[in-house]
Amino acid sequence: MVRTSCLVSAVLLVSACQKPPEPSPAEPPAVPPVVAAPVKVAPFSLSVLQDAAQSGCTWSRLESDGRRRALVTVDAACDGLQLAWSADGLHAAVRDPANSVRGPGRVWMVDLGSGQASAQLLPDEGLTGAVGFDAVGRLVALVAHTGDLVRRADGAREAFLFDGRRIPIPEGEEGAGLAHAFRWEAGTWKRIETVATRNGADAVFALTTAEMLVSSTVSADPDALGAQALDEGSQDAARLDAVVPHRGHDLFGVWARVESRGGPLFAWQTAGEQTALMMPVRWEVDDGHLAEPQGLALPARSPVRAMARGDLLLLAGTTQARIYDVGTRRLAASFDGFRGARFWPAPGPRVPQGATAATGQH
Repeated sequence: MVRTSCLVSAVLLVSACQKPPEPSPAEPPAVPPVVAAPVKVAPFSLSVLQDAAQSGCTWSRLESDGRRRALVTVDAACDGLQLAWSADGLHAAVRDPANSVRGPGRVWMVDLGSGQASAQLLPDEGLTGAVGFDAVGRLVALVAHTGDLVRRADGAREAFLFDGRRIPIPEGEEGAGLAHAFRWEAGTWKRIETVATRNGADAVFALTTAEMLVSSTVSADPDALGAQALDEGSQDAARLDAVVPHRGHDLFGVWARVESRGGPLFAWQTAGEQTALMMPVRWEVDDGHLAEPQGLALPARSPVRAMARGDLLLLAGTTQARIYDVGTRRLAASFDGFRGARFWPAPGPRVPQGATAATGQH
């Protein structure tokens, strides 16, 4: 018993003399990623569309500081809505082309000063190809006649009999039809021009009235940047393939170069009759490497529209808008949840400065 007691005492003594285990070193606190603050730029305004809370689409003017003024909410989907501005900047038109498939379609006329808007049916004599404003601010609709037409021989040429007149058919026009221009006057559409031309919706651009419109729902955006497809074997294409070995999609196309004041921007361009820019997007950063623009982060298959206004570059996805300062290549503003983003028409001969100024509302 004495030996057993001594043995236990020795074990306890050794245990008491052992050095306690070292505590595991604490992990260093996580360092939050450094997020560069948006660079300051001159104030700007955007035209944007947003899905309405219940249904339909709201067209708004969005300011660079986040203020937003809702202009009109229409009972139509945002996708495909077309806009036009009057020369004095006091009025605008919102057209839903999808509606024309089911009937004449509608156009919403918006007073940008008072915020009042009214919807009108478009002319029912055919398919509306475009809606716009003439130089004095009157709303005009260009329509391709799609009804039955009466043809009669007129000497060596044929002519359409329409509204008590003979309208000669241009020589060599197979499948010819009529195109009309209507002007909105005193609450009704008044036909102001009719010509014989080829059949189809784009026939309306043979109308003289079409050339007199200062803005229309099919006018090209003056701020849009053009893209030039790159040859597959070019140096730039090879650099992009090396930097972006996996595009995130398999849509057929080529790399394209978009020129801006701050240097070239590169994006994937789909092939076919209707080409479109899409992700991935890259440009050269300070160290000469190709990198995605700061904060862009659009889905892999997202289309991208590139627009420029002065030192500002706008990259717009399906529901995103990113504004960059082209001099510093830094992000200036980021907006999400908006469709169809574009710069608000710049002051100039067609849209005078201050004509659409109004107190912004959130």
